[in-house]
Amino acid sequence: MHWVVRSRPAARVRFSRGGCISGPAVSSHPLRVLLWPPPEEANPYVRKLADALTQRGVRVRPGKRLADLCARPGGAHWLHLHWPEWMLHDPVRPRYLARIAYLRGLLALARAQGLRLAWTAHNLLGHDDPHPDLGALGRRALLARCDLVLGHFADVESDLRRWGFTGRFVVAPHPPFGDEHPAPFAHERARQSFRHAAGVSDGDLLLVTPGSLAPYKNLPVVADALRSIPDPALRWWVMGRGEGETLRAIRDAASRDPRITLREGFQSREELSRALAASDAMLLGHKDFTTSGAAVLGATLGAPVIAPCRAQLATWVGESFFAPLDLSRPDGLAQALARVRSMDPAVRDEARAFARRATWAHMAATLHAAMTEGA
Repeated sequence: MHWVVRSRPAARVRFSRGGCISGPAVSSHPLRVLLWPPPEEANPYVRKLADALTQRGVRVRPGKRLADLCARPGGAHWLHLHWPEWMLHDPVRPRYLARIAYLRGLLALARAQGLRLAWTAHNLLGHDDPHPDLGALGRRALLARCDLVLGHFADVESDLRRWGFTGRFVVAPHPPFGDEHPAPFAHERARQSFRHAAGVSDGDLLLVTPGSLAPYKNLPVVADALRSIPDPALRWWVMGRGEGETLRAIRDAASRDPRITLREGFQSREELSRALAASDAMLLGHKDFTTSGAAVLGATLGAPVIAPCRAQLATWVGESFFAPLDLSRPDGLAQALARVRSMDPAVRDEARAFARRATWAHMAATLHAAMTEGA
């Protein structure tokens, strides 16, 4: 059995009253945690969490197949799940129900092998679920077997309790991605040079939307709202992979409005970092989300964030760099853009400072403490 331990030897950790970490942790009997799904290139979240846990002396083993982890835990104490909806969604209802039954069986097997179960509630329901009622059934099946759930903001707990969760809930804010997406411009002149080379004039307002062109991101509605604003200084870059109706709608909008640029396909971290750092704001129109990793990325790179005032982002109301967006109002986007235009340039530094308030080390410490206490 191979356990992933990539860190140097860990030393003792001490906590202040505020939960701050004053050093790495060590245990004579290291906690062993299985992670699923394994880290992927497009989203560094699981890898960064695994690295932070390892730095604390936790022995972490990601697994490609959940069935293998459940059947052969190899002495692990916990199985920690992220995005379990990836193995559930199916457009055909009988197959979806069969997948829920399969997940129930795997979790029962894990419990029979002595594993305790944890889940990070990135989303209460999976994005673009073809059958939300079955998605809720699958979530309840998961929560009925979970000992521990982590959420990125406190309000998640009330929803979990309404769904019948009776286990432990802990909060750890979503950490930033600063080392994955370091600031690409050493000074403002370099930022302006990049904008000019990309055809963005000094008076233009550049908006950037990164990531997949998935239906839940509501991009056709955003495009309609932007096209209704007769402002020649607007620029909107949509960057990412997509397919289906959303991709067709954005292609059509870009062909009709020269202010809209579609950068279709995979975007490297360097490309995303430069675009967001050069932008005047990140523009999100999500109609379905719990935690927004994209918004955290925008703040990490100093971009003001325009987004619906819901879920995690409802906790950002009042922050200097956040502009709430109400797409149900005809003037909703125009109001958000007016707020961005009125922002002081210092909000870019304030956004970066806000993102850095959370750390991967703090998240790992929170999980480590909760798992050790519940072991």
